[in-house]
Amino acid sequence: MTTQPPTPETIERLRAAVFRSFAMRAGMELDLFTPLTEGPMNVVELAQALNVGSTKLKPLLYSLVDAGLLTVEGERFSNTPESDHFLARGKPTYMGDERHHQFSHQWNATLKTSESIRAGAAQSKVDYHDRTPEQEESIYRGLHPGTIAAGRMLTTMYDFSAYRTLLDLGGGSGGLAIGVAEECPHLHATVGELPEVLAVTQRFISEAETKDRISIMAADALSGSINGSFDAVVMCNFIQVLSQDQARISLKNVIKAVEPGGDLYIVGRVLDDSHLSPTNALNANLFFLNVFDGGQAFTEHQHRDWLAEAGFGTIKRDILPDGRSVIAARKPS
Repeated sequence: MTTQPPTPETIERLRAAVFRSFAMRAGMELDLFTPLTEGPMNVVELAQALNVGSTKLKPLLYSLVDAGLLTVEGERFSNTPESDHFLARGKPTYMGDERHHQFSHQWNATLKTSESIRAGAAQSKVDYHDRTPEQEESIYRGLHPGTIAAGRMLTTMYDFSAYRTLLDLGGGSGGLAIGVAEECPHLHATVGELPEVLAVTQRFISEAETKDRISIMAADALSGSINGSFDAVVMCNFIQVLSQDQARISLKNVIKAVEPGGDLYIVGRVLDDSHLSPTNALNANLFFLNVFDGGQAFTEHQHRDWLAEAGFGTIKRDILPDGRSVIAARKPS
């Protein structure tokens, strides 16, 4: 029997996959989904609402239909329930600014993957020290809604009723602490951050309705400068920015800040021990290798080893609705 030669089916599928993503990005940049909350529009009506020409807009609209973010009946376009809920400006669930910043940064950085591998060093490295306070606040402003949501999600997955104090370590805007404080009125939260970030953190905390139950303090997990001890400590998107040695050192320092019988929650991208799943952690690693010297989505086994070495006892892993992992560990009493 003659063996048929392979076809470039997978190659072509992967080549074409990016166009739906780029259509979504363009729609977000144009704020295209907001006018459609008023009802279906044809190309000319929507172009007028966006103050753009209809000729160039029309292909994008059909691409967004193909991407699953718009529907079309006749020549009138409408938001899908998902795009109407999350991408229409002015709604409390709006995530357009946050996601647009993330997507732009991630895609631009990931385009340098081969360069980073050849150089053996991140070619889109994030230099936190070179950012102005305004740039810092803008970045955290985009991430803030997601961190609030993560805090709320934690309180639904775990029993926080026994905690009286919580440390949001490396908390940035303090969104996670705000989310937890909203759901747990009995609890006082502290956001620990590097000194150069605290001014930005304070601005976000001052805007929160729970500001009277949230404090800030200078803290550095790597150097071990963490004042006080807490019933629970949360490290959100923290371990994944460190090298293996830094992760090990940080956890040995963090356990000192956890009360006996208290808990540590590590939230972020964690790979299964196969290194092949979950897909979101696998994909994140392509981004991470371009922006961090040693940071990556480490495996569950690596986390368990570091936590056990630091002195934590009971360790388990759960998955948040947004796909991130939570590794919960308890300090022995």
